[in-house]
Amino acid sequence: MIKDFFVVTKFVLSFAVSLSALFAYIMAKGEVGLDMLLATLSVLLVAMGVSTFNQVQEYKEDSKMQRTKNRPIAAGRMTPRTGFIIAGSLIILSMILIYSLLGLTGINIFMFAFIWYNAMYTPLKKKSALAVVPGAILGVIPPAIGWLVAGHSLMELEFIAIALYYFIWQVPHFWLLVMLFHGDYKDGGYPTAMKLFGQASLQRLTFVWLIFTIQSGIFMVSVFEVYSMITIGLSILVGIWAFISSLELLNATFKLSNARRVFWKINASFLAIVILLSIDEYVKHHIS
Repeated sequence: MIKDFFVVTKFVLSFAVSLSALFAYIMAKGEVGLDMLLATLSVLLVAMGVSTFNQVQEYKEDSKMQRTKNRPIAAGRMTPRTGFIIAGSLIILSMILIYSLLGLTGINIFMFAFIWYNAMYTPLKKKSALAVVPGAILGVIPPAIGWLVAGHSLMELEFIAIALYYFIWQVPHFWLLVMLFHGDYKDGGYPTAMKLFGQASLQRLTFVWLIFTIQSGIFMVSVFEVYSMITIGLSILVGIWAFISSLELLNATFKLSNARRVFWKINASFLAIVILLSIDEYVKHHIS
């Protein structure tokens, strides 16, 4: 039952998403604090809640796909009603916590996340292979929470750079998954970018979006007042590694199974930039 709880809430993915709030807080404030941990927890709870509700919505489609057929609701180990109760409880807890941190602003952001993900993105991805683009807005919400809890404004250039980075990052991230699991998505009745563009075109498009992500990373590093030359040097090396990894997609002999390798390399490199900037801001704050 405990294992099913972690699966139905997509705990590992939700936890990874919540770290975006933690890093954004450090990038904004240059320090750690209890409110940072509470902000991260609030994002974790809402991410778990909307993910659970998503599985309630899609359990029939999940049961048709090899990758998801063993999820608790799809496999029949958990009823949709139980999933709904879990989702509702987690979302309510997240609302209470974010209200204590940001008041009605936090409530509105979390309500937007719930509506955008479960009432807009989830139905849209059954209709359009390009649903990932508006869906990518959701990637901006966790860092926005961390930034606001740190006492900063979303209108600051530094946050706009962060938001752009996370938004663009979502698209190639998802399209690499499409390359890996396009057969599953097809079995589940979802239109895919693979079917819409074809493999060769999707590879090129994903490469272009990865280049955009690298460019947005350069922009993000440039707008922060980086303290250490080590940070700049490592960021350049990570960017070069990301570019070289992206070039695999332009190889005429590229196999879809290789998308997994590119996926992990790209995500590791893009996450590394966020970690490097977070460490740099922390060091700068404590030295100055």
